[in-house]
Amino acid sequence: MIKEDQNEELVVMSNAEKQVESRALDIVGERFIKSRILERIQSFPTVTKELIGGLGHDAGILNNPLGSDDKLLINTDKSGVSKAYKLGLAGGECIGDFAVSHAVSDILASGGEPFAVSVALMLPGDTTVGLVDEILDGILQACADFNVTLTGGDTKKADTLSVVVTALGRAPSINLLYRNTPQPGDQLVVSGVLGSMLLGSAVFKRGHAISDAVRDVLVHAQICQRPPFRLALEMSRARVANACTDISDGLQAACRNMIPGSSLGVELEEIQVPVHPALKGLANTLALSPLQLSMAGGDWQFLYCVPKDNIATLGSISDRSDTSLTVIGEVIETGGVWAKTREGHRKKLRQIEHDSFLNRINGVSYFDFLSDPQEMFE
Repeated sequence: MIKEDQNEELVVMSNAEKQVESRALDIVGERFIKSRILERIQSFPTVTKELIGGLGHDAGILNNPLGSDDKLLINTDKSGVSKAYKLGLAGGECIGDFAVSHAVSDILASGGEPFAVSVALMLPGDTTVGLVDEILDGILQACADFNVTLTGGDTKKADTLSVVVTALGRAPSINLLYRNTPQPGDQLVVSGVLGSMLLGSAVFKRGHAISDAVRDVLVHAQICQRPPFRLALEMSRARVANACTDISDGLQAACRNMIPGSSLGVELEEIQVPVHPALKGLANTLALSPLQLSMAGGDWQFLYCVPKDNIATLGSISDRSDTSLTVIGEVIETGGVWAKTREGHRKKLRQIEHDSFLNRINGVSYFDFLSDPQEMFE
């Protein structure tokens, strides 16, 4: 169901509509589901109010949303069925929410403000109408929360379910952030907490006993894979960082993305890697270090490179956005990714990263591999 949000009205389905929900797309057909999608979007007018002429045309039409010095940012991402849905922790809404969040995250990491998305639904024939409804509900709510216009998209039959989202953003030239522009001495600053996604995956797949409080934190981490929206906008406007990337594929991958082809490196302080306070005991029980927890990704936070002189300004940015910022290391002039361990030793990290083409390590998935204690260093 679409949640009630500001001036939106809660969509209430009739008994007849609920019966239709269980029918598959290869029964109802393409024209039916496209018509239903349009009607559902039109019942949530906040996300289409900026469209000229409304939905249903060959292209969505917007008034030029760019200021005289604005640059246009474009990102396209494909996402599949989220872990929360696979684990039975949430309905299809989390699939749609994650798809929009995934695409918007890269606009935010580049210093931009997202303003529009288009969405292509790739759906197997046995997908139920009800699941499509839920996915669309998640898309609509995410668009409303991120204040972006849904300009339209496409619906196609496919072998596996996926959602392809193209996000558009804008930013004055001076606000733009790139991945590969850190400077020696920059402080590595991470938003939020890391490792909750990996811990949740391990707990729910392996059945570890946990308290209700821990379960609540882990369920939220699985369902709400959203970037810290307000923080990203505040950081962009404050112009305090030299570089930024999101941590969607893990902390080590994010670090390596910032130093490709350069002589620079990074040094992390393992003791500074932020883990949710409620999860530290569980991590210790499973013998998973903060550094290992940070490698898995899925927490959808940001990594900034901030000059030392600007660190003092981060407290007010954190307060205004209600998101923590933690200094976890430094950009150095020695190549590679290094870490100072909890015991105070300086070691070079093994290259352990998720690769969508090589997605198995030692015969298991990346998340399953990192759910067991691993040697992190060369």
